[in-house]
Amino acid sequence: MWVFGYGSLMWDGWEQPFGGTRIDRAVLMGHRRSFNKKSVVNWGTSATPGPTLGLEPARNAECTGTAFEFPEEQRAAVRNLLRGREGASFTLDDLPVRLPDGREIRALTPVNDRTDSTYIGNVPVGRRAEMARTARGRDGACADYVRKIREKLSSLGIVDTDVEEFATLVMETPKTP
Repeated sequence: MWVFGYGSLMWDGWEQPFGGTRIDRAVLMGHRRSFNKKSVVNWGTSATPGPTLGLEPARNAECTGTAFEFPEEQRAAVRNLLRGREGASFTLDDLPVRLPDGREIRALTPVNDRTDSTYIGNVPVGRRAEMARTARGRDGACADYVRKIREKLSSLGIVDTDVEEFATLVMETPKTP
């Protein structure tokens, strides 16, 4: 059984209690990272939601992340943990992932539901950046969340142009009319 992580699943050690084996630099085909899911608890509120990381399907796109292999007997436990961790607006899709040795495997991947009310990928990116600058939730400021995602990916040697562009927009000082 395999799981693909593209955000905090990549680095916070969640896999260890389930006997997961980590394989870094795996690539999910046909998707890209996007700050397209509104957080109304951790990084924002219902009045000022904060954009958090999700996936967008995109032809010819690749999302570099981490693949985790688990013993088959851990499937139910891993699935239950991911359902609770990712929330009701995410599905767990079995998607093609390319490993560093060139093998292609199918990996359970958290994908935000683009029909759910939490989906904000249809909001212009400049507006989402504005949202991130002002949102604050239980875990802190959304702008800090965006900055930390950018820094962590960079520390792993992953350059994600969508994350870079969004973080740059969030860190910009808003122009006054």
